[in-house]
Amino acid sequence: MIISRELIKRSFPFLAKSIHWCKLRANELPTIGRHLSRRRKQRKRVKSGADRIKVVFICQYIPAWSKCKALYEALSEDSRFELILLCVPNRIHSNTLDNPDDMSNDTFDYFFSHGYNNAVNALTGKNLWFDLHTVSPDYVIYNRFDRAMPTPYTSFVVSSYAKVCLLKYATVLLRAEESMMDQKFAVNTFMFFAENDGKRDEFLRITSLLHTLKLSSAICCGIPGVENAFRAKGSISNSWSFSQHSFRAIYAPRWTTDPVWGGSSFLKYKQTFFDIADSQPEVDILVRPHPLMFSNFINTGLMSAEEVEDYKKECDDRPNICLDPEKEYLATFWQSSVLVCDFSSMIIEYYVTKKPIVYLTYDEGIEYNELMSAMLKGCYIVNNEDELKQTLMMLLSGRDPLVSIRSAVCEKVLLQGDNVKASENMKRVLLEEYRN
Repeated sequence: MIISRELIKRSFPFLAKSIHWCKLRANELPTIGRHLSRRRKQRKRVKSGADRIKVVFICQYIPAWSKCKALYEALSEDSRFELILLCVPNRIHSNTLDNPDDMSNDTFDYFFSHGYNNAVNALTGKNLWFDLHTVSPDYVIYNRFDRAMPTPYTSFVVSSYAKVCLLKYATVLLRAEESMMDQKFAVNTFMFFAENDGKRDEFLRITSLLHTLKLSSAICCGIPGVENAFRAKGSISNSWSFSQHSFRAIYAPRWTTDPVWGGSSFLKYKQTFFDIADSQPEVDILVRPHPLMFSNFINTGLMSAEEVEDYKKECDDRPNICLDPEKEYLATFWQSSVLVCDFSSMIIEYYVTKKPIVYLTYDEGIEYNELMSAMLKGCYIVNNEDELKQTLMMLLSGRDPLVSIRSAVCEKVLLQGDNVKASENMKRVLLEEYRN
């Protein structure tokens, strides 16, 4: 007699349901022991009279620091917390350094040079990493998943001795992104700081058993990018040091031409911006491509290394166009006149300024979520070079017919509720969960 799956289901329904349940929880079950071990260690440390709550921010992709900055500042102002910035080189793929012989660490250089005296260089030697376990962290905060981390800093390893917290740097704007949570990272996570109810519920579905056992949780804390952008008002940016005029346009193309993720306008419009710079010398243009764009175009054959260098030289040869040299960008937003961009979560942050946004879209049937759809009503959507030039000339003349729509969306949607106090929400949770 052949025992089939259907026969088992009919004959042993409880067994079949148990097998199905185990398959659904396959990622969670192996992590329970590590979570329990970590909890025992941390409770013992708390009982021993540890003075301050030790929080480690894993810093690697510097533009993403803007999402963590408000939380860092809120914690640094509270004497109950001790903070460490673990600076990891941003040249790691599949948990391995691209070049083990290269001992440079631009991440550490950046934070140390900007006055962060609690910055620690993660790279201590050839294939040698700072032992994070030795500082006995209570919380370790990530904004990226494991593939970009060296093995000692993956969530699997760190979750055995510290509470892993996830604060994602990208805000969800496409419906396709509703299922982009890394499930293996999620089950190692103690606390997920979600931007909305949907992302929180998705995380809890993945970690339902751990949540039931009080080993993992999530809170809808608001959109950190909104708070951080609002707090950056009045900051000074060096990005505009080349600028001699009052009308300042930022051009922010995407890193990939894949239409599923919005596509990149760069190859279509790169000459157009040179034409605008040449014909309108009173317009200053700051080009801020995604940090991965040029390397991705070279790797995929869309541009050669020589073509990239030629493009950079053409920017250098013009007094009113410049490639953005800065890592952070929120202060740059406030000192600009308009953002011209592809699909990007930075649209949310720029929206806080209430300044005009020119959206370079591809008609590829992309399905936006409700937040993006609401924001697009206040954006100038253009489809070709002529529309781009006409829109910029209209804005240069002082006309901005969509300003009231942007202002209303900003006030009624973005600058409301948890979005303006995300860092305080996260700080409160860290304090509440410290002894758990």
